Amino acid sequence: MKRATRILAALLCVLLLLPTVVFAQAQPSLEKQIAQSAEGMSALGGKKGELLKDRELFPAGDSVCDWLAIAMALSGTRESYSDYLAELKAHVEDAYAKNGCLDRNKATEYHRISLTVLALGGNPTNFGTKPDGSAIDLIAEGTYNYAGDPGAQGLNGWIWALLALDAEDTEVPDDARYSREDMVNAIAVAQEPDGGFGLIPGKSDVDITAMAVQALAPYRNQLETEIDAALTYLSGQLTDTCGYIAYGDENAESTAQVILALCALGIDPETDSRFIKDEHTLLTELSQFREADGTYRHVLEGAGDGLATAQSVLALVAVQRVRSGQPWVLHFDGTQAPREAFGTNGIIICAVIGAVVVIAAGAIYIIGRKRKKA
Repeated sequence: MKRATRILAALLCVLLLLPTVVFAQAQPSLEKQIAQSAEGMSALGGKKGELLKDRELFPAGDSVCDWLAIAMALSGTRESYSDYLAELKAHVEDAYAKNGCLDRNKATEYHRISLTVLALGGNPTNFGTKPDGSAIDLIAEGTYNYAGDPGAQGLNGWIWALLALDAEDTEVPDDARYSREDMVNAIAVAQEPDGGFGLIPGKSDVDITAMAVQALAPYRNQLETEIDAALTYLSGQLTDTCGYIAYGDENAESTAQVILALCALGIDPETDSRFIKDEHTLLTELSQFREADGTYRHVLEGAGDGLATAQSVLALVAVQRVRSGQPWVLHFDGTQAPREAFGTNGIIICAVIGAVVVIAAGAIYIIGRKRKKA
């Protein structure tokens, strides 16, 4: 009897592990990297699946935390997204209660939080309640009806307003303060003679240029010349290993943003000769910043960094989507839902399933024994 029990237990283990083994063998390298990064990001809190509910370590509304939450959701990490959304809503409502708005000077606060809400399965056009009882519409109040000047932050404000607006193809009312054309033109006319874009006029910057291309990508048919000039600028700034130097250091974020720009245009970065040098590509360069746990460093000799990790993982997911024919990584059609971490109910369900499998296997074994005796 003991021998039979051991055999049954071993067989059960093999059956349960078999799908995992087969999947791991069939999984392409890019998918393995994304899966490992998903695990690595969640493990930053010391307890997988619960980082997003840690208010002290991971406060909702913080720039780095929001971007990491987006990267987690889009990479398939199992996390406490509903908890983070609830805290983010409280953060937004508190800002409106204190200031009458989310932020008077930084339009990008609206844009980043709108994208976070979308990635986590929420609705940024109805996200919380103002003191007067009306709904908070982060998209309208942060883009086409922004109370201030979106360009007060530099070109960044216009770029991310357009990215947030196009994340769900939002329609702009006829009486809006800023039209979609206003935003497209504000970016396009800021292009420098060398083809690049900068935060302020007169100096091109790799990151801002890459972000501008991402924002203008849906309008490529009418801005083909401008986009080609921007890609020529980005190609010309490459190092010998297909990296980028900003403020004296080769860094992961610049490479990630250029990958995102190419993917926004539907280009696989490993197939465009302008971004390949011998055996080096943007992806091989990005891998130089990767830690063993799947997170990323800002610079080659640095430690793991939250923002570098978020942007690098988004870049990998963007490449994966291009290769599988899916929409761009920051375009949402309302069908995406992040993988919520297993709570008590999830554990109970898994336990029940496990018990059913064990009982069924035991029944099969007993029936087999009876038939043998017969």
